[in-house]
Amino acid sequence: MFPTRKITAGALVATVAALPATFALAQDAESDMQTQTQPQTETQQSDQAMPQNGAGEMGETAEAPDFDDSQIEAFASAVIEVTEIRDQYAAELQGVDDEAQQQELIEQANTEMRGAIESTEGLTMDDYMAINRAASMDEELNQKIAQRLEEMQTEDAG
Repeated sequence: MFPTRKITAGALVATVAALPATFALAQDAESDMQTQTQPQTETQQSDQAMPQNGAGEMGETAEAPDFDDSQIEAFASAVIEVTEIRDQYAAELQGVDDEAQQQELIEQANTEMRGAIESTEGLTMDDYMAINRAASMDEELNQKIAQRLEEMQTEDAG
């Protein structure tokens, strides 16, 4: 049995930031990035550099999307599941030297993590990734998620 860890606000930043790169989830992100980073014309590049809807003018910044409590609840639940799966497979990977076996374990971990996210009621993989990205850029959202994680862990411990 693996020890239960308390996820603190500081650990959440590291955990959430690392999740997309965890195991082969990075492969999904990489394929998305390849699609998004196809060669662009100079005009397309400058259009993307310009803020949309006036954001950036006179110190304004683009706002992160708002997530309701049920989305944050679902995300926090998925983070706990994904973290447990990641930790389990990380421990298993430490004892494996063969690259083929490592890759097989990584693929198994990816499948389990994706399944955990997709089986979380009220959460899709796209939602998970969007909340993950937003939390890495929005301290208030990050704190809200961290608070919910702490509450969930306290409930589980009690």
